[in-house]
Amino acid sequence: MDHTFFLIEHFSYLAVFFFSLFSGLFIPIPEEIVLLITGYLVKSGVIHATPAIIVAIIAFAIGDNILYELTIRNNKHVSKLVHEVLSLKFIQNKREMLERHIGAMIFISRFCPFLRFIAPVFAGYVKAPRKTFVFFNTLAIAIYVPFFIWIGYFFKDSFGQIVLEISKARHLISILVLILIGLMISRATDYFFNKSEN
Repeated sequence: MDHTFFLIEHFSYLAVFFFSLFSGLFIPIPEEIVLLITGYLVKSGVIHATPAIIVAIIAFAIGDNILYELTIRNNKHVSKLVHEVLSLKFIQNKREMLERHIGAMIFISRFCPFLRFIAPVFAGYVKAPRKTFVFFNTLAIAIYVPFFIWIGYFFKDSFGQIVLEISKARHLISILVLILIGLMISRATDYFFNKSEN
């Protein structure tokens, strides 16, 4: 039994890493939802908070740095993303200001749902110094990841009471509720971000 739990726990860390690395890009799941579910798993005792946070931070940092490096080297595989970023009204209208304050832009864009790829791609496109990108991006990730995991952790108790009598479906229902909350938070922020562009 202990061996089985050990395998489940370590497989869960691999899943956190995999989904954190590819969410929003190759996997059509917003990264906020991945982190909310991670918080739920922490609260459920499936995984531990500190390693889960470290794994997610490393995965996000790797993913962002790969995007940055591909863009700064004009790799053809990110040309579509570059076009999407440069075509955003916000980028077109504020490009000079964003270039002057590239550190702040890298930091703030991390907190804009569904727009994870903006900072690495824009920073790579304008040839922002690698040290600047790594510093501000890692700083943002180090705040962003624990915050969303904490939200998932916090809401687990509230939803656990609601579904207490439905033992077999309890985890599934709680995860679905967390997904809905994540989508609502993401949509609200996305709406505000798009509104500010107009």
